[in-house]
Amino acid sequence: MLKFLIFLMILVGSSFFLTDVYSLEVEFQKESERIMDSMGWLEPEKIPYQEQIQIIIDHAGEKNRITVGMLSKDPTDLRFPEYIEDIMIEPRIISFLLTNDFACAPNQIERACVIIDVEREGLGDNIVDIRNNTREITDKVVGDGVILFSAEFDSVSLQPITNSDGEKVFVSRAVYTINKPSTSSLFGAISSMIISSDIRNSGGFYDHATELAKNDFSAFTISLLPQGESMLRAMHVSLTCSDKLQQFVRCPENVTEQIANGEISPLDFIEVENISKSKFFGDKFLPLNSVIQVSILSEQDLEVKSVNTHLIEKLQNIGDLQNNGWVFSETDHKVDGRYIFGQDTSVSKSELVFSFGPNTGAPIEVRDVKEVKEGGGCLIATAAFGSELAPQIQLLREIRDGTVLQTESGSAFMTGFNQFYYSFSPAVADYERENPTFKGAVKITLTPLLTSLTLLQYADIDSESEMLGYGIGVMLLNIGMYFIGPAILIIKIKKRI
Repeated sequence: MLKFLIFLMILVGSSFFLTDVYSLEVEFQKESERIMDSMGWLEPEKIPYQEQIQIIIDHAGEKNRITVGMLSKDPTDLRFPEYIEDIMIEPRIISFLLTNDFACAPNQIERACVIIDVEREGLGDNIVDIRNNTREITDKVVGDGVILFSAEFDSVSLQPITNSDGEKVFVSRAVYTINKPSTSSLFGAISSMIISSDIRNSGGFYDHATELAKNDFSAFTISLLPQGESMLRAMHVSLTCSDKLQQFVRCPENVTEQIANGEISPLDFIEVENISKSKFFGDKFLPLNSVIQVSILSEQDLEVKSVNTHLIEKLQNIGDLQNNGWVFSETDHKVDGRYIFGQDTSVSKSELVFSFGPNTGAPIEVRDVKEVKEGGGCLIATAAFGSELAPQIQLLREIRDGTVLQTESGSAFMTGFNQFYYSFSPAVADYERENPTFKGAVKITLTPLLTSLTLLQYADIDSESEMLGYGIGVMLLNIGMYFIGPAILIIKIKKRI
């Protein structure tokens, strides 16, 4: 139960105050113009609008949280009603938030919430004074309603938060409840009211937020956080999925199995094959304005084992931002990875895949992206067994790399086979993901093939003739199992009928 409550607090905190990606700070070494010119580096431009995808994974498999967010400090990007924007006038207000997240008001789970945090200092020494003084401040914000809703006071409580300096402080949190519309209706109404048409019509992560909002279990959040002389405005759509807890929607196909096998494919969480940055950014060099973040929480000490794309060892100068790639940080019981687009405008699902496992101190393996894109694995088998790290897929890869490709005849066979195989396998793999029954049938069908291929692991192949001999033998064996055997069985059955 304690673990559940801790994880729920992390999920709620991430949903409400997802600003760490926005404020992704890179301590660049100062580069002179001469060095930048000689290296051919582009200097990042700056615009306030940013888009994010954050995935929080519970390694134990209880819950995973997917959040898509749009943030900006420019009121022309995200514009709230003036009476809400005016919270900047009251310096003691730390944040304003409206959400329909599950149980945002624990005593009224059927209601949505308006949550306002106020600085604790100066509110009084007892709970009655704190409550009254907090309401005196927050009632001015919600007294005449909030956007489309009338708000009813629920509670005031003292809550710990982590401030911008990384310090834990207590705030006075006022909670008001409002009617709870669906996320789809909230997102449709409020996004058209708050987010500029230029952003809404530019695709990017906004389109994925729109799709996520259609899920009946998704949650909607808008927030404002005063930051000195400016205001951070944000809109998020989140979905918590679980294959174990009934109050949440089931996770997308393959996600749970992949995590169990130590593999993360971020785009499987939103069920797309590739993702592109918003066209709102045009041709500007904005490497930090589109970020995909994955955090893995675990009771074990974990590390990243491999990545399918460029690895950024450390963000310390402008040169580190020129290429797309993952940058990771690892602490006790947590792995945190952020994918940066660099000069690229899109990325495929296979490029974002990375693997993790128990911490051994080993360096991260960077897999060949070209291999991954151009036939690095069996698409049909991967879809059937759920992960590129499944034992069956590892077996196929070992036989291909360690045996077949070691001879000229084997390499020639794989070249011709790949041209044929990849002409239809993507469609079959997609259908497997959409149809669990078909996926199960494919898995059963592949079992005899995998069994026969294990024979090659025990064969001593030292010449072209031996490769041809064993290869033809395995092919004949499979023809017998898949075609001749069933044909003989059917003929015998027909004779008896």
